[in-house]
Amino acid sequence: MIRVALIGMGGVVLALMVGQQKREYSLYIILGTALIILSLCVERLAGVMGAITQIQEYAGIDSSMIQILLKMVGITYVSEFAAQICRDAGYGTVGKQIEMFAKLSIMAVSVPVLLALIETVEGLLSL
Repeated sequence: MIRVALIGMGGVVLALMVGQQKREYSLYIILGTALIILSLCVERLAGVMGAITQIQEYAGIDSSMIQILLKMVGITYVSEFAAQICRDAGYGTVGKQIEMFAKLSIMAVSVPVLLALIETVEGLLSL
């Protein structure tokens, strides 16, 4: 965490210094900093995936449900990342559109979970 905080603060300080001379270069510095931090997040994700696999095996959860959950989390992180970059560049409207599309995508991805829930409730009511 300290490494990520230092990379982030260093990128912001560098962008502020360069931004006084050339505003457009500060956006590239922030984008590069964000991509470096994102790559570190992906490394951390490998450990989380191992834990999720173990939980899935112990609990006997259907792998398709875990995949849907991971897709939803991925959509959330990617859209948040892209929307914040757009906002930092001064294009808040585009950021809002990205967030709206992400919400609709999450709804579309979650339909199988909703159908499984309805089938479970129907099975309980027919007893």
